[in-house]
Amino acid sequence: METIDLFSELVMKRRTIRGFKQDKDVPDAYITRILDIARWAPSGANGQPWEFIVIRDASTRQKIVDLFLRQRELKTEAEKAIRGEVKIGGAGFRDAPVFILVLGDQRADLAYPVMTREEKSFQHLITGLASAGLLIQLAAAALGLGSQYVSDASSPYMAIMLKKYLGIPQPLKVYELIPIGYPKGHVAPPPRRALEEIVHYERYDESRARTEEDVRRFLLDVARLGAYGKGAKKEGRE
Repeated sequence: METIDLFSELVMKRRTIRGFKQDKDVPDAYITRILDIARWAPSGANGQPWEFIVIRDASTRQKIVDLFLRQRELKTEAEKAIRGEVKIGGAGFRDAPVFILVLGDQRADLAYPVMTREEKSFQHLITGLASAGLLIQLAAAALGLGSQYVSDASSPYMAIMLKKYLGIPQPLKVYELIPIGYPKGHVAPPPRRALEEIVHYERYDESRARTEEDVRRFLLDVARLGAYGKGAKKEGRE
């Protein structure tokens, strides 16, 4: 099989996993290999702003889950107040045997050209960290493992507490928490927009521009608000 076919298969195989097997550990060698791949991610001016904390200790992982659950209470309250409904994800990652906390060093912006640093240093930081995070997830999938982005880790309350608990120095920014383990079960792929809907050639084709209603319907059918495709199925619109 061609390399691009293998890569395509891997990308389509990757899933966001929210349930992990409790009785199956992940070898240290796998985590080392995953992070060795992650360090090859692209970054602005080759600043390589990432650092990683590998967390296996059960009590530390439980503290992190507790922080997540406490922060979720505030998110649930806000969701209910604004939308009158609650659709906030749970802590399904609690059983993952390994947590990887992705940190970013904002001092890497010294490598950028002066104007780039002034205009978009934070954007470059996030782009580099996102690239490293994606490689972590793809490498995990290649090893038959599951993973999940826990973006709440970077929210103010959780980030402050994580830095305190884990002794993270001030210049470093908490970016994402990525639990890794063996998936508890099969996860169906969420719907994807068709290629012809998202690709334009030479210039934007306004005849294919989405209306406000198109976007709204898409979000209600296949994004989080539509339970990643279940909304369309439930109403027979698939």
